[in-house]
Amino acid sequence: MGKNVTIYDVAREAGVSLATVSRVINGSSVVKPKTRDKVLEAIQRLDFKPNQIARGLATSKTTTIAIVFPQSLFAHVKDMIGGIGDTSRRLDYSVSIYTTDEIGDGNPIETVIEKVVKSRADGVILFNNEEIEKEITLVNKYKIPAVVIGTRVTGDYMGSIFADAKKIAYEVVDRYLAQDKSDILFVSPKQNLINVEEMIVGIQEAYQKYHMNFDATKQVVRTSSHYEKSYPQFLEYFKNHKHDLVFTSYDKEAVAVVNAAIDNGIQVPDEMDVIGMMNTSYALICRPSLTSIHVPVYDMGALAVRLLTKILNEEEIEDKAVVIQHLLMPRDTTKKDF
Repeated sequence: MGKNVTIYDVAREAGVSLATVSRVINGSSVVKPKTRDKVLEAIQRLDFKPNQIARGLATSKTTTIAIVFPQSLFAHVKDMIGGIGDTSRRLDYSVSIYTTDEIGDGNPIETVIEKVVKSRADGVILFNNEEIEKEITLVNKYKIPAVVIGTRVTGDYMGSIFADAKKIAYEVVDRYLAQDKSDILFVSPKQNLINVEEMIVGIQEAYQKYHMNFDATKQVVRTSSHYEKSYPQFLEYFKNHKHDLVFTSYDKEAVAVVNAAIDNGIQVPDEMDVIGMMNTSYALICRPSLTSIHVPVYDMGALAVRLLTKILNEEEIEDKAVVIQHLLMPRDTTKKDF
């Protein structure tokens, strides 16, 4: 059996990360005695013969972090990658980027995670998307330390950096319902960094506060993350629809809403308010300029690296689920009394 056993099998058997097994193999003193004993017992039980690659995991001079995200989410994560890159350079880390949409036929996510494993990355940063649960399962399978950006996740070797999506949505919608403005449409692309389901829960809770019902089958519209597809969709939609507020989970979709509404003769904000999310450059180039929820995306990337560092070093962490603050940025797509 020994010749077929890999370092991943040992990590799984001992219930530890790949990095921990590597440290034990290389005699590192930073591993706790109880953890070291677990790894050594697993090595003996599986008759594992450490090879040069396994030893290299811990002796490598550079810590490598893998970043994995769908290509269609790039506009959402590019500023976070700046935070990840700058912080990694300060720590002398190497960063590799993997996109799930560029892999060939079959199971792209499985293929990407397999590449991450074979690259001997010390840790991985994932971004919330429609396949995040599968990605988390695969990363846990290989005991790779990870941080997820965009939604709350915790585990033995996993943490998360996220905005409180439910709270953000609740606060926005509550403002309108308090003014008897209940005709609200929520728009979200299929791929979204912020947890959309949590946002919908926040909207529903705001409606419940006023003893009203938010009908997700009629008041939620899913759209493409590509403007060339979302704009025609809304151009058709606003031929016979108008709302008190259209609230989107990302700024680019809000720009498509604004342009399509105006092109249908709907005055924004006089006849309809529009609010975006993330406070990106899209909000500033939109005309009229877009009211948006500011989320410090650069800082989220930097914090993700710091949290991953603590997980890799097996430091005591008070809370692996880190909530970042948000701020409403009123501009010209909402009325002055907003």
